[in-house]
Amino acid sequence: MKKLLLLFIIVGCSTPTSTPAVIGYENDNGTTLEITSGNVSSTEVVKAYFDAYNAKDLQAVYNLEHDDVVLYAPSGMTVKGRKQHLELGEQFLQANPVANWKIVWSMSADVKYDDKPNENWVTSGLLVTYGKDEESILSVSRVVDLMIVDGKVKKGYIYQRELSDSEKSNK
Repeated sequence: MKKLLLLFIIVGCSTPTSTPAVIGYENDNGTTLEITSGNVSSTEVVKAYFDAYNAKDLQAVYNLEHDDVVLYAPSGMTVKGRKQHLELGEQFLQANPVANWKIVWSMSADVKYDDKPNENWVTSGLLVTYGKDEESILSVSRVVDLMIVDGKVKKGYIYQRELSDSEKSNK
């Protein structure tokens, strides 16, 4: 009887699996696709990614990317593969030894497809500062959209804008 009562309590108190909330849509070649709330654990992948940059640990960044990662930079450059990204990261950090990526906000969303697997994207707002020394620091605001597959970055779009004078004085 105790086992039956325990089973009733466990089953009765468990919450049913709910369908993720629809939070938006994407237009894909004339088809409207639902975007739903995604797995929050994917934001931890992105946090680890930028923590590795802040630690100047490019090997950790490398390990958090798929071999065939594709990144679209705000300059229009396309970075293909984690080896190229590692080389460019080394060049950037040599030219800008003072560099920091601060995540201001981050959220995970899934794009729902009918004919292929869903995609998980983490969109994050960052404050990026970089320069040769403390007197030459530049600050920019970035929105980084990273596709996370199996706990690693598969694709990314980086958008950037200069900070206004009032934003620079408030940071």
